[in-house]
Amino acid sequence: MPGRSHRDRLLFELADTRTELMAAVTPLKPGGLDWAPAEGMKTIRTILQEIGTMEKVTLHVAIHQVAPDWDEIWESFATTTPNVTESLDKLTAARQETLRYLDETSEEILETPIPMPDGWEGYFGGAHIEPEELIRWIARHEYYHLGQIITYRWSQGDEPAASA
Repeated sequence: MPGRSHRDRLLFELADTRTELMAAVTPLKPGGLDWAPAEGMKTIRTILQEIGTMEKVTLHVAIHQVAPDWDEIWESFATTTPNVTESLDKLTAARQETLRYLDETSEEILETPIPMPDGWEGYFGGAHIEPEELIRWIARHEYYHLGQIITYRWSQGDEPAASA
């Protein structure tokens, strides 16, 4: 009995993680985005900015085998409004690009190793990587930061899982 395709597994993992992220950040009150547990730590706004930047950069690598300018993409995810809507809209747009890539990409392409950009070899343990692994990294990276956000909210006395 064959298992699910890489595409189907990735779609599930991306959707599941994003659902949890939305449940954790949607209830934030104005000003909640700019909170961090201590001075010098990332705010929730910055964490969301990093999630979006990493998704867009990693997708670009999967498609073009070259890393785009991190700072340029970082700035494209900057937000200024006091509520979470602007950040979530930008994350949603980035996710739509990732989903479009998965819809248009064959299983063979997802499984065929590509060269890593200069400086990326150490992050993934080799000079080549399958695009599937890069897309899975997007979900893993988001899930890591989701845990951070949940911990932040717990330290404020909120219980994000209760509102999910």
